Amino acid sequence: MTKDLLTTLEKLRPSDTVSAELWPENVQDAVRTRIMATENNIGATKAPRRRVGAIVLVAAICAAVVVGCAAATGMMPKAFTDMYSGWQTMPGTNGGIDPSTAERVGSIPGPDGTLFSVFVAHGANGWRCVAPVFEASADIDKVGPSKFIGLGHGCRSIDLYGADSFGGGAGYEAGPHEATYDAGAGGAVRAELHTADGQIYPTILAEDRFYGWIPLSLTSPRPTLVGYAADGTVVGTR
Repeated sequence: MTKDLLTTLEKLRPSDTVSAELWPENVQDAVRTRIMATENNIGATKAPRRRVGAIVLVAAICAAVVVGCAAATGMMPKAFTDMYSGWQTMPGTNGGIDPSTAERVGSIPGPDGTLFSVFVAHGANGWRCVAPVFEASADIDKVGPSKFIGLGHGCRSIDLYGADSFGGGAGYEAGPHEATYDAGAGGAVRAELHTADGQIYPTILAEDRFYGWIPLSLTSPRPTLVGYAADGTVVGTR
């Protein structure tokens, strides 16, 4: 088989029995020009794509400013939908909540190079299910994680139960090395967890609650959750 692209092109040219409308002269000229340009650049060196760097950069941005990365494309991994399949039959949710519709609403640095992320899925009548996880930083540009550590989850309706005051309805869960928690936001738009030795851990605001984590070794003496208004003033401690 010939490697001459122009020769190949000529062999593909329709016979005289085929209407010239299918292969007009101006189209032939355009195709030849494009093929020649491609052939002349076959040996050119292409600049490497900075895909990995882009992932790291996106992860750093999302972690630093605690923003959601819901613009990612693709389908929610099966591992995630299987883990939270119970949302679809949650009593009182008027048809259940589909875990495949969950969105990552925020991420902050987690332990050992991971990210602590919060996913939220919405249903009817104000129902929403929230799931915090530890996930790999490389998954930040995906819809959801394929490998992750689930850190509990909960479903509630703000329409039915209302919102908690700052620090209200606090939940706490201890793991082997880390503890995770959530607490009502009240009038705060940002919160930090201050440990007894002066360390500060950020939180994620999701559905009128703050979510965060802390090394288990720093849970005693008890840390303090500090809430801030938009202007930076303290609105509450817990």
